[in-house]
Amino acid sequence: MPTLTPLKSPADALCWVAPPAENPELTSEDPLALDYVSQQVGLWGLPTLTTRSSRAQAYAMVLYGLQLVERAIEHHSYPATDEVRRELFERWERFWALATLEFREGQLPRGDWDSMRGVRGARNAWRSGASSLPLDFQLISRQQELGNLGAYLAPLRRSGLVIEGSLRPGPGALALIDAFWDEPSENKHRGRYEEYALVALDRKSTSIARAHGRLTLAQVGRFSRLTSLVERGRTAQQQRLFEALFVHARDPHSFAMSQLVESAAKAGVSAPRDILDAALAGRLGRLSDELLARLLTARRFGEVMQEVVGAFDRVYSCLDGAGWVAPRERIGREALDARTLEPLKGACAALLSSPEVGAIRRLPMHGAAFLRLVEALVDADSLAALDLLLLYHSHVQRERRRGEGWIRNEAGKLVLIVTSYTARPESARFPSFKLDVVRTLLTDLGRLPMRRELDVLEGAA
Repeated sequence: MPTLTPLKSPADALCWVAPPAENPELTSEDPLALDYVSQQVGLWGLPTLTTRSSRAQAYAMVLYGLQLVERAIEHHSYPATDEVRRELFERWERFWALATLEFREGQLPRGDWDSMRGVRGARNAWRSGASSLPLDFQLISRQQELGNLGAYLAPLRRSGLVIEGSLRPGPGALALIDAFWDEPSENKHRGRYEEYALVALDRKSTSIARAHGRLTLAQVGRFSRLTSLVERGRTAQQQRLFEALFVHARDPHSFAMSQLVESAAKAGVSAPRDILDAALAGRLGRLSDELLARLLTARRFGEVMQEVVGAFDRVYSCLDGAGWVAPRERIGREALDARTLEPLKGACAALLSSPEVGAIRRLPMHGAAFLRLVEALVDADSLAALDLLLLYHSHVQRERRRGEGWIRNEAGKLVLIVTSYTARPESARFPSFKLDVVRTLLTDLGRLPMRRELDVLEGAA
């Protein structure tokens, strides 16, 4: 029988994490909470989207699933509570994932454009053959939070496609829902797909047959998988989604940001830093003064984030290489030499002169503390910079999980407390600001060409 055992040293086992670009279901540490701050900065230009909501067909899938849930509640006379709605939606999500696996004959390699949230759970549940497939398997841990409903509900509400505070689609979503399987004027058999899906939402069912009448589960997958918009040439549905997410966005910048990313991609520019540089240089079209000010500040924040995280990584690496214990002066001298400090201090000074730096200070979490660190680093020498970094790191860790930092100062010696941290690659230290999310959405919407493999998997930070 499983038992719970208190941790003797929580700092050795627990840490604040942020998802890496290469895999949305694995995590790497975020020792300074700057991934979190960068996501808040990314909201300046793209307040509707999140880092986990990068697939256009998933928006339609969630909307259709929520509407299907309402029909199932009416059809089966289930209680009309949000708890029941979430349970029924999870059944729809598992059915949809199995249908994709069925169409793909169980083959969804890493980086495949049809790979959905919870693909491992779906792969484990799917079996070749003609027998029924289970509906009661675990698609993904904490499915309500990490599944498609958890990932896409907030953006759908911000877009007005789901009624605020509810799990019911709004009037603006009806055209997307009606055309989920196909255009209403082009497929008179669309109702058969809904009939099949409603079978999966029967709470008494623990499995689903691979066919319902003449309709197969593989056909359901072909019509609804994540690449169906592109592969089936669903131009009308793509345009509806583009208008809902960008053209008619409720904020003043989302549409301009989509045009900026589209222009950059067509010019062969894809890295977030390069996109921002091109936009600020006026090479990606005309932008408002307000958006330019935000992009300039974001660009300079990204530079500081790269330098600060890099400095922390060097401190950690030096201490790790020294056997986990070393004099403070030695670590400061080796990890934060003049060559390291010069670009760090220059980036900090540039950020402090940015037009929207005050907006960083007003961020709800860590913004003010981060700017105090930046201000102090401008004039710091190696030892002062070391102390400032470790003090900020400890502050972040206490706020995040009520523990201490990973490096402790004991009578002039630094001691490594958490020894499992792995620094991220240099290229991954500059934040994406959700520009990669926009690029993936524009690809799904047919505005950019689809490459063989998905560059940035869903959920990337």
